[in-house]
Amino acid sequence: MDLIQRNRVYRLIIGDYQTGAGLEITDLQVTFDISKSSDNKKKTNSASIEVYNLSTEHIRLLDTDYPAAVFEAGYLDTGGPKRLFSGQVTHTSTRKSGTDRVTQITMGTGYTELNHQALSEFVPEGQSPKDAASRLIKAIGADRGVFNGTNLNNPLIYGYPLSGTPKEMLDEICEKYACNWQLDDGVVYIHDNDRGNSENFQQAYVISKYTGLIESAYRVSGDRQRSKKDKVKKPGVQMKILLNADIRAGDIIRLEDTLITGWFKVESLRHSGGWRSSGWYTEIRATSLEKVVQQGAGT
Repeated sequence: MDLIQRNRVYRLIIGDYQTGAGLEITDLQVTFDISKSSDNKKKTNSASIEVYNLSTEHIRLLDTDYPAAVFEAGYLDTGGPKRLFSGQVTHTSTRKSGTDRVTQITMGTGYTELNHQALSEFVPEGQSPKDAASRLIKAIGADRGVFNGTNLNNPLIYGYPLSGTPKEMLDEICEKYACNWQLDDGVVYIHDNDRGNSENFQQAYVISKYTGLIESAYRVSGDRQRSKKDKVKKPGVQMKILLNADIRAGDIIRLEDTLITGWFKVESLRHSGGWRSSGWYTEIRATSLEKVVQQGAGT
C-alpha cells in the first residue's frame, strides 16, 4: 500500500493554459477535498484545492470570473491521473502559512449554467416530466442526460411551467417525482430515489481488501429524518478505500467484506489527500439496494 501511495501524480488545469490564459500545475504541493452527492437537491458537488507557493503571475490569472477548472489525480501503476472534478472556480483566496504561500481554490460544478440564467418556458400537456428535465439539461449545455427509473415517464395532464433557474427547476421536478439528480463531469444523472445511475450490475465496481478497501466497512444509520418503521428508510454502510476516480455518486457497487457483503448504491463520496503530505483516499457512504436482495442477487 505504501508503494501505491508513493507512485502518485496529479494535474490541475484552470482556464486555457495552452494559450497563456490559464495555468497547468503538476509539481507543486497540493491538498484536495472533493465532495460529490447523488442528490444535488440537498448538496451540490464541490471541490476545495489548496496550492502551495503559486507564482504571483499565476495568482493574478485566477482573478477572473468563474474560469473553467479540472483536477485529476491517480497512481502511475494504474494508468496515471484520472479526472476527479471538473467545473468552475467560484472563489479563491491566498494566505501565509509559515514560510509558504497557500492559495485556496473553491470549485463548483456547472455553477453559472445552473444558477445564472432564468427560464420561462412551458412544457405542453402530453409530454412527460422527463421531457421537461431534458429541456433543462439542454439549457445548461450538458453533454448528455442519463435517466434511470419510471417516475418521470407518465404524461403531463396539464403541462409543466419552467420558471426559474435550471437548478431550481431540477430540484422542483425531482422533489415532486421522487428522483435524485446530479451534474458530474458534464453529464446530468437523474434516477428514481430507490435506484442507481443504471441497472448494470454486471459492470458494478467490486470493493474488497483486494481492490483498495482500507480496514473494514461498517454500518451507519439511514436517513435520520425517517422513522425506523418507514419503508423508504434504508440501512447504510460507510467505507474508506484507496483513491478511486472510477466510482461516482449514484453508481451501484458490490461490497465484499468480512462482515458486510451485498449490492449498494453510492449516496455520496469524498476524495481527499495531499500530494506530499498525506495518503489519497475515497470515503463512500452507500445504502443497500433492497430490490436486488429480494431478487436473490445480494448477500
